[in-house]
Amino acid sequence: MTFKPLQMALFTLGLGSISVAAGPISDRCANLVPAADLSACNLSGRALTGIDLSGAKLENANLRGTRLDGADLRGANLKWANLSRARLRNADLREADLFHATFDEADMSGARVNKAYLFGANLINTRAAGADFSGAYLKDVLMEGIDLSGGSLADTYMLRGVMTGGRFVNTNFSRAEMTGAGAEDCDFTNADFSGTRLLGASLRGSLFKNSKLKDADFSNADLFNTVFDGVDDLPPSLMEAVASRLGFKPE
Repeated sequence: MTFKPLQMALFTLGLGSISVAAGPISDRCANLVPAADLSACNLSGRALTGIDLSGAKLENANLRGTRLDGADLRGANLKWANLSRARLRNADLREADLFHATFDEADMSGARVNKAYLFGANLINTRAAGADFSGAYLKDVLMEGIDLSGGSLADTYMLRGVMTGGRFVNTNFSRAEMTGAGAEDCDFTNADFSGTRLLGASLRGSLFKNSKLKDADFSNADLFNTVFDGVDDLPPSLMEAVASRLGFKPE
C-alpha cells in the first residue's frame, strides 16, 4: 500500500483517523443555530429576522445590511463584527461581546443591550431610539450623531466615550461613569443625569433643557456655550465648573 507523505506522518503518530481540516467555510456558515461557530462568515444583506443565534461565535463576521430585527444574540461573540446599516430593531444583545464591533448607520431601535461589552465599538449615526444599554461597558465608544432618545445608558461605564452631535431626549444617564467624555453639541432635553459622573467631560454647545442633574458631578467639565434651561437642583460641581470657566470662585 502506498501512502502520501502527510498520511504516512499521521499513521506514524497514531492519528490516521483524524481529519486534517474542518469542513468548508461555506458549510459552517450555513449552520445558523445557537452557539454555532460563524466567525468570519459573510452574512451581509441576509434576512434573519427573529433568528436565535444566542451564544454564537461571530467574530469578524460580515453582517452589513443584515436584517436581524427581533434576533436573539444574547451572549454572542461579535468581536470586530461589521453590522453597519444592519437592522436590529428590538434585537436582544444582552451580555454580548461587542468589542470593537461596528454599528454605523444601523437601526437598533428598541434593542436590549444590557450589560454588553462594547469597548471601542462604533455606533456612528446609529438609530437607537428606546434602546436599553443599561449596565453596559462602553469605554472609548464612538457614538457621534447617534439618536438614543427615550433609551437608557444608566449604570454604564463610558470613560472617554464620544457622542458629539448625538440626540438624547428623555435618555436615562443616571449613575453613568462619563469621565472625560466628548459630548459636544448634544441635545440632552429631559435627560436624567442623576448621580452621573462627568468629570472633565467636554459638553461644549450642548443643551440641557429640563434635565435632571441631582448629585451629578461636573468637576472640571468644559461648559463653553453649554445651555442649562429649566434645570432645577443645579449641583455645586456645576456651579464651580461655570465659575472656573469665568475665572472666579463662588462664595
